Amino acid sequence: MTRLTTTKLCLLGTSATLMVAVPVMADHNALPLRGAWNAPQYAAPSGSTVPPRSYYIAQQSQLSGEMGCCLPAPAPAYANTQPVYMPYGHTTEISPAAKPRFSMFGLRGRSNARHVAGPVQPRSDRRQYAGNSYDVGGLNVRTSAAHTDRMLDWQENTTGKAVTLLQHRRNGVLAPNSLYLGAGIKGGFMYQRSEEPGQFPILSRFPNFTNRTDTESGIFAINNAALAITGTFGDWTTIYLQPEYSETEYKGEQDELQLRKAFVTFGNLDKTPFYAAFGRKTIDFGNFDGYNPFTHTEAQHYFWAQSDQPVLELGYYKNGLKITGSAFSAGRQLRTAFAGEENNIGNYAASIEKEFLFGNGGALTFGTSYLHDTIYRNNFTAHTFAGIQNGTPPANFIEYRNSAASAFVEYNSDVFDAMLEYTSTFEPWAAAIPQDVDGNIVAGYEDFDEKLAVTVAQMRYKPRAFGGRTAFSAVGTWGNISDEDYVGTGMMGQDVTFGKNQQHVLGIEHSFNEYIDFGAEYVYNKGFIPFVAPQQVSNQETEAHGLNIGFKARF
Repeated sequence: MTRLTTTKLCLLGTSATLMVAVPVMADHNALPLRGAWNAPQYAAPSGSTVPPRSYYIAQQSQLSGEMGCCLPAPAPAYANTQPVYMPYGHTTEISPAAKPRFSMFGLRGRSNARHVAGPVQPRSDRRQYAGNSYDVGGLNVRTSAAHTDRMLDWQENTTGKAVTLLQHRRNGVLAPNSLYLGAGIKGGFMYQRSEEPGQFPILSRFPNFTNRTDTESGIFAINNAALAITGTFGDWTTIYLQPEYSETEYKGEQDELQLRKAFVTFGNLDKTPFYAAFGRKTIDFGNFDGYNPFTHTEAQHYFWAQSDQPVLELGYYKNGLKITGSAFSAGRQLRTAFAGEENNIGNYAASIEKEFLFGNGGALTFGTSYLHDTIYRNNFTAHTFAGIQNGTPPANFIEYRNSAASAFVEYNSDVFDAMLEYTSTFEPWAAAIPQDVDGNIVAGYEDFDEKLAVTVAQMRYKPRAFGGRTAFSAVGTWGNISDEDYVGTGMMGQDVTFGKNQQHVLGIEHSFNEYIDFGAEYVYNKGFIPFVAPQQVSNQETEAHGLNIGFKARF
């Protein structure tokens, strides 16, 4: 058993052990799954029996002034109502007799607490909903910046959006029989300086942004611009569409405008914990949240599995426990997932997560997941559809199924988040086995057993300031790709190394309101190891420094 395999099993085993042990200390009656993120403790009013816990009801004056809508005034003496969140901590408590909902905003609740998903109506009275409503020819058209923010977040909640739809239905964020129109954009200035000409670990992920002769590059870019179109039909059916434009794709091989998501969710968490989702969506594998304002972690870059064909996801979600199983085509998906013949249902994923809530407002979540087959199954490094169709595999084509597993633990509180995630393939990436340009394995490496693995450790401090919330983040990523001692020969006769790489980010992001955020981050990279022809151009010793400044906006 290899060192990496032992590490992976230890991490998974530790997660399982703690999932059994932690309930002894946990309190299951407080806050949202993976996001005890807006939970300051307030003392009960004089003479009240309300305990100092995280149950709130929004004050009508604050609702009217900040959300553009209103709720009936709370009954005297904090009579029975449902918990309600308001932006930036404008809250008072409610009666302990009111039955709390375990998860207010869904699996992987918004741990950075930039916004909340609007006021929540009592289950018995959902006549009023958050956001703006318009009557368009008899059609109920609405907007909700909080809903858009959750669905178009490219850094967090990346694999939890099916449950987000169900939670927003249950909590009154989404009204029934309505069409929600939203949009979001992320962009700004990307700068990087490398010690080696043309070797930009971040900007070279987007091949048209850098020249081979430059050591410095700075560009304006629209990373993502998307529409979020949500339709709610009756109490059980929700449809979501996400057309998306990006300038950070492989030009000539990928379109700038794509339909990134198009799926329907069948479920009603008020009636049953079981649900189903079907369509083009992110495959429920891994966590891959990144506290970075803009740059993806290497775990997200390597393992974020997005589908290009319909996925069937069956799930269970109740009391902070989510279990899912997914089935989809065995062919090449948009990212990461790839297994054999395209016309057969031959790839699968499974995931389990559990959150434990504490009386101090904290939340601790454990999760593990499995993906049956990945793009790391052969030594043909064409990672796009066009590249596979038009490229030529090595003369010695190496291919085998290569599954992946991921495990994470995360702690969230009102002002602090921390997370550790480890993801690894089960077998070596065939393209990382030392070999010549024809795919012939170098002598002595026939039993090569280095897995493709990524470890992410991150933390974030997020105080309220200047009318909003400011998040200070530190994120470290360590990638293991091949034998760090092996030195090959590249296409220009140069030495090539591709064993390990690192990416470390310091970030700051301020949310002025629910519509716009501004941020900046410094990025340090060690290792230039692109996933196309790594054995021809890589250098694991290359160091580069980046600065990204930008914004995120939505409605």
